[in-house]
Amino acid sequence: MAFLSVIIAAHNAEATLHATLSSLLAATVQDTEIIIFNDSSEDTTQAIIEEWSPKFPQIITRTVNFRNVGRVRNSAVALASGEYITMLDSDDCLKPGSLRDAITFLKAQRPDMLLTRLLEIRDPRKMTSDWQGFNPVPLSQHEAVARFLRHKDFQAHLIGQFIHRSLYESNPIPPMLCYEDFAVFPGMLMQSSKIVYQRQGHYYYVKRRDSLSSSLDASKISTLVECTLQMERTFPSSYRHLVNCHWFDIYSNHRSCLTDQQLQLVKQRVKAMYTLSFFLSTDVRFSYKKRVIEALWKK
Repeated sequence: MAFLSVIIAAHNAEATLHATLSSLLAATVQDTEIIIFNDSSEDTTQAIIEEWSPKFPQIITRTVNFRNVGRVRNSAVALASGEYITMLDSDDCLKPGSLRDAITFLKAQRPDMLLTRLLEIRDPRKMTSDWQGFNPVPLSQHEAVARFLRHKDFQAHLIGQFIHRSLYESNPIPPMLCYEDFAVFPGMLMQSSKIVYQRQGHYYYVKRRDSLSSSLDASKISTLVECTLQMERTFPSSYRHLVNCHWFDIYSNHRSCLTDQQLQLVKQRVKAMYTLSFFLSTDVRFSYKKRVIEALWKK
């Protein structure tokens, strides 16, 4: 039985998977279990998985035809034996020795969540192996929720985060084509009492032109609306102003993709921002207050 389970969802990843698995091997120790799901690939992804599998001490592989990242991740969690679970995309990379250091910290401190800052990068040639180990700072639940809602330090990513398996068991990942991490992350935060945050990143999140965030459509925005509604229900009303900033982003950036019913809902949330308590809130960034004032002025 492993202490840490690393889950990889791979789909048509022949161009990137070698580099990802190479970085994983350099970061891995004996207490690590690797779980790779090849979902509906039509290239040489499976051959690459078979080539690399003997190099890892503990590995589980599956070939499925789900065409659904949420279903893949939830199925992989069901196979995981680790006390902690982290996820790695099939086109991203880890810094050498980082999982070894994560395990050392997790065994000593046993947090509910060890959250990290992803190193977003567009040019893989700029990656370095510079790494000084894990030395995270503790966050209260309030601090963690507020930082998450402000998109400060970390967002709703399961990749690069180390989360106790009990939180996955109580927050099963839904069978969604996108935003499956956003669907469960707020609930995990609200069920965690010991949260720590590591600012020095160990995970290179490679931003590509064809990534999810670069190719949004009405279907994905509909999912985003549903996840934002779920987040609104999950967090206490004391966070309503920060949650409404997310609704404001949807209105500002994606209103052309909304149905009439969705647009009416989003407008209601945005209208609720035009209050004295919103503008006096110390939680809300000044930049959002300025944007809301500008939107009101234009209106």
